[in-house]
Amino acid sequence: MQERRRSKRLPFTIPVKVYGRTPRNQPFRDVTATMLVSRDGGLLDLSPRVKLGQKILVVNSFTEEERECTVVYVDDAEKKMRGKKRVAVEFSKSDGDFWHVYTPPVQLKPIQPPVKN
Repeated sequence: MQERRRSKRLPFTIPVKVYGRTPRNQPFRDVTATMLVSRDGGLLDLSPRVKLGQKILVVNSFTEEERECTVVYVDDAEKKMRGKKRVAVEFSKSDGDFWHVYTPPVQLKPIQPPVKN
């Protein structure tokens, strides 16, 4: 079965800070990075425990922009030895290019000198 996505995933490592609460309602802050990003969210390596449907706050460390996200996938099997889990998040609201990788580059044109008559 072919998976359909709303937007293409890109393999970018972008440093982020993640804020939320554990299932035991303890506040956490984790400094980590993305593994994949898309217009709709991203895949992170996360140390604190989170659960599906939970709301967390992700801060792009390059721009200090923050976005509320929903946890849509948790896979702790692969990285149990390091204590980290792969966690997929989806933005609660899609407001522009949070990762700043989808915006097309600006074409710069040389300035024409004024014409003298």
